[in-house]
Amino acid sequence: VSTQSTGDACCSAMKLAPLTLVLLAGSVAALPRALNESALCAGGLCHNSADGLNYERIMPSQPGFQWDDAGGYCGSWATQRVTLAKGAWISQQQVRAHTSPCGGHDNEILSCNIEEALTNLKIDFEGFNYKSTPLPQTEAYFAWLKAHLAGGNAVAWMIMWSGQEYPIYNLTPPAGMYGHVEPVIGIQSSHPLNHTQVYDDDTVLHFTDGGVNTVHRRITSLPGTWGGVGQQADCGAYSYCIGNPYGFGWAVKGFTPDSKQAVSVPASLRVDPWRSEPDTRSGQAPTELKGTLTVTGLIQGESYAIYRWDGVGEAFADYSDKWLRTSFRATNGSFVYVDDKSFKSDGTTYYRAIKAE
Repeated sequence: VSTQSTGDACCSAMKLAPLTLVLLAGSVAALPRALNESALCAGGLCHNSADGLNYERIMPSQPGFQWDDAGGYCGSWATQRVTLAKGAWISQQQVRAHTSPCGGHDNEILSCNIEEALTNLKIDFEGFNYKSTPLPQTEAYFAWLKAHLAGGNAVAWMIMWSGQEYPIYNLTPPAGMYGHVEPVIGIQSSHPLNHTQVYDDDTVLHFTDGGVNTVHRRITSLPGTWGGVGQQADCGAYSYCIGNPYGFGWAVKGFTPDSKQAVSVPASLRVDPWRSEPDTRSGQAPTELKGTLTVTGLIQGESYAIYRWDGVGEAFADYSDKWLRTSFRATNGSFVYVDDKSFKSDGTTYYRAIKAE
């Protein structure tokens, strides 16, 4: 299937050369070879032409490359990257290990099992109600998406590829009405972000799971069309679309509420190295990661503590000195903590910063 794409991205014209959609064999939910990040960027979607978009909120995360085996780890990778913005590292394999199979390759992350994974990983989230929202879900989904991005919550969304038949894996709609999962990490607009209306120039920022760039796409350009079971999606001027007839998204709000939730403050995690996680499923050895935690929302003169847990079971269950990494008194609204103790890339590591009681 060949596509010719033209359209607007972040107030600048973009044109994609004709592309042939080639799916990785056996990897329906993976990034198609021809529709890679280089093609998107060549078409102008990675250009941050934010002239006039004076209002923005961009969550601190890091781009990079997903694992491509076993159906593609796009759902696991997107979950990993949106959770970084709240202060935790979760291996792609750990995401799959904390859910059940519901189609695809073993525990591949799909709409039917992502919520189980998030719950078991102690992640506080809100998913768009794609099961009962009337069709088409376009307006309701875009309002939901904008509200969470403007509120500081990164979103894992599930998109359709133009020219791909749906549903995937012989699932029953709404399950399987997507071909890829990505982290959406920001929004830009010419209007204040507390406006609930979705404006023509509201622009979302997302990673692709296959590169180091950030893609910019106007929300109103996102819908495509689909003719029914076994039919191909038509994304019009673009190679991917979302919101018609279904919208898929899971916004990460933080971690499962616990006894310290009321005194916790926002924190985000950056890891090094960050471009790609060693693929332990294919036999690569895990590596040591160094973490840098940025804590915000601080009150000058108040005391705070940073805790770290290297496992799901103990995370947020015990705030004793065993898990304390450092304490500090705020001198301004933010604090950067460079952890001198590394952690394994194939595990789960959670940080939480709290106000001292």
